[in-house]
Amino acid sequence: MTNNIYSTICPGCNFGCGLYIRENEKLEVNFRKSSPSNAGKLCRFGMSLPRFYTPVKSAVDGKEVTLEEAAKEANRKISAGNVAFLSFGNTISEELLVFQKLAGSSLYTGVDFEALPKDTYQTVSVGVPYSDIESSKHIVLFIDPYEQYPLVVRRLLSAKNKGAKISSVWWKYLPIADENIRPAEISKLQLTKDSLVIADFHPLSDIEQVKSILSLAKNAGAKITFLKPFANSTGAYILSRDVKQKSLRQLVEDIDKGTIKTLFCLESDPLEFIPQETLGKLSCIITQAGRASAITAKANIVITHEPMYRKKGTLINNEGRAQALGGEGTNGIEALGIIAGNKFDFNVLHESVKKALGVAAIDEFTIPAYERPAYGAIQAAPKQAEAKTMLVSVPNPFMWSGLADDNDFVELNLNTVRTLKLLKGGLVKIKSNGASVEKKFKVSPVQDNLLLTGKKFGIEKGILTPVEVSR
Repeated sequence: MTNNIYSTICPGCNFGCGLYIRENEKLEVNFRKSSPSNAGKLCRFGMSLPRFYTPVKSAVDGKEVTLEEAAKEANRKISAGNVAFLSFGNTISEELLVFQKLAGSSLYTGVDFEALPKDTYQTVSVGVPYSDIESSKHIVLFIDPYEQYPLVVRRLLSAKNKGAKISSVWWKYLPIADENIRPAEISKLQLTKDSLVIADFHPLSDIEQVKSILSLAKNAGAKITFLKPFANSTGAYILSRDVKQKSLRQLVEDIDKGTIKTLFCLESDPLEFIPQETLGKLSCIITQAGRASAITAKANIVITHEPMYRKKGTLINNEGRAQALGGEGTNGIEALGIIAGNKFDFNVLHESVKKALGVAAIDEFTIPAYERPAYGAIQAAPKQAEAKTMLVSVPNPFMWSGLADDNDFVELNLNTVRTLKLLKGGLVKIKSNGASVEKKFKVSPVQDNLLLTGKKFGIEKGILTPVEVSR
């Protein structure tokens, strides 16, 4: 492997952390202190990137083929109809524009924009500048920053050092917070116009909860920002704001009804989101990707091109900051062109991205000016945890990306340990949806009747899952 160095962006979430990737005997990650999003700091996912970029070959039904041959076979399958096009926004904006053209009205982005009032789209899509977090007087967390978006922690600490109060509305005591409120006791939360609410928005989000948080912020006149899990989530939402998008829930329903027979995934792994029994109803899975994943092992057609750090193109982070990748590869766009039967020019696509952002050039040190229109009153009925024991899944970069992690345990409090008479070093049995697993456990300051996990076990139904637990 040649000694190439790429200035790139971490694909772990939409925070937009800049770094260098060096191709030497093996991939190496180096800090990029000039990056305005993270100033060289990286979380443990960013440091784990060499594991993320596992090579994979283009293939049709398990037989290795060229990219062009795989793309042509994908064209034949797609031409037969009954196709869904899935992208969570984990690739460059220029590719996403082509994918939208190819998908037409069959674009599934996973998130449920259809269930949200249209005047909230911009608020959900583009977050506040990170400098606003540091200058806030009161910050309210509806996330676990340590597990989900670690690089926001340094912004929170900076705000706290300047005198900010931090409130947490979460299932677990967060040491960074001055005030910890359980989700069921949200009436205790006091918001003002000086408050900044930090939540997140992703394919597994409870939309009623999202609407409830939007309503809380509106009623208090507080600022609000939604963090997101995929490298170009914000870019995907901005570029598809005038396109009809379908949710993960709708995709599952369409596959179960039999109206979708072929699923085309662009740099997106649905195995972390869609039940195995649902995927089993598909006659063909096509994936286009720059790395190996669970879906590339399962797909009938694998279209493989350069990994994202070698690509030429634009990502847009949670602040709305446009960031250029340092590579020169455009094979992803070329593959989509073969499938569409039309050659797409990168420069034309790039100009369309700049036009959508209202900028003359891509400059990571300047955040484009975004309108943040006010939104109207929102009616919401958030789902509360039931009295029975609940398993709470906390999505994190390792879970979204299908990487092996060390979170193969559940967190529960000491009361639950004593009630179940669990033994130190033993296992807890968790049953739900006709299946059961046995997991290690860790005693943590979580609320009663809850098990918390940062790893997917395969028995979950959304974020909150009723379970039975025993020794």
